Amino acid sequence: MEIKHKKWVDTVHRVRGEVETRLDKVRLDKNERVSLLRDEFWRDLISKIRQEHILAYPEVEPFYSKLADFLGVSTENLVVTAGADFAIKIAFELFVNPGDEVITLSPTFAMIDVYSDLYNAEKVRIGYDSNLSLDIEKLTDAINENVSLIIIANPNSPTGTYVNNYAIEQILEKAQRYSIPVLIDEAYWGFCPHSAFDLLNSYENLIIVRTFSKTAGLAGLRIGYTLSSKKIASLLYKFRPMYEVNSVAILFALNILDNWNIVDDYIAEAENGKRWLLQELGNMSFRTIDTCTNFIHVDFGKDRDNILRLFKENDILIRGGLGVKGYENYIRISIGAITEMRKITDCILSRLV
Repeated sequence: MEIKHKKWVDTVHRVRGEVETRLDKVRLDKNERVSLLRDEFWRDLISKIRQEHILAYPEVEPFYSKLADFLGVSTENLVVTAGADFAIKIAFELFVNPGDEVITLSPTFAMIDVYSDLYNAEKVRIGYDSNLSLDIEKLTDAINENVSLIIIANPNSPTGTYVNNYAIEQILEKAQRYSIPVLIDEAYWGFCPHSAFDLLNSYENLIIVRTFSKTAGLAGLRIGYTLSSKKIASLLYKFRPMYEVNSVAILFALNILDNWNIVDDYIAEAENGKRWLLQELGNMSFRTIDTCTNFIHVDFGKDRDNILRLFKENDILIRGGLGVKGYENYIRISIGAITEMRKITDCILSRLV
């Protein structure tokens, strides 16, 4: 029997997740935090988990208040979401009708393409040139009355590139003429010292999306938020589920906000690890590309396949590259502390010796 459904969904292909566990391996494939939280902080967190965090429905409003105070905004500027992923989804639900154009970067966060297809939008992809630069003029020229949403991951993944606020303002101003919202996905906020936050009060069509998955290291708990004008936030809030996130995610995020030095220390630790790895790989004559994120790109040249096989044999998880023409041989490596990065170099040296 043919079940009634949106026919365009038939064209959407989704890949199932991994069957084999990634735990107890060197996880350098998804840009997660790879170093453990401090023992004292972890023990304190675990001691705060009560049965009621599991048995009772979540209490989200205290987190709204704490997050608003931390950011220096009103709770009415915020919508808490199940990670940045869900924030992007509700933006599609609010703004995008079938046949509308959505301007995105190419390549970019994979779920943007998925949501574009699920909501039957026409994708207008703005790609990178041979220098990994974006043509901002081309992007602004693409803005017209047919566009319902512009999404810029900034810094972008998988490229790791960043669009400065001057260019973001050009995009916002052109989009404003057509009342088009511009969503800036700042999943890597913290690793990158720049943010569109300073533009928030100047542009009512700006939406900033952030997550606790990257710098805060809570990827498994799926918690994030949107920052926008009160008008847009009130509209996005209508699409929230009964409870935005679970109680344990709220508990952990509240404690992270109270101990933000843990995040600052991790960012510094990851930056030191990145500088160290870039230098070591350079000493081995491998070409590298630094980014504004917690990952780098490495061209292993003729040793690529052998090194990747060696990583796999040593439970070092690596996945993906830039996805840009001319950079096919580059591999993306997530960054952590020097102790974690040394596992990479030791593995490579065992092959090269």
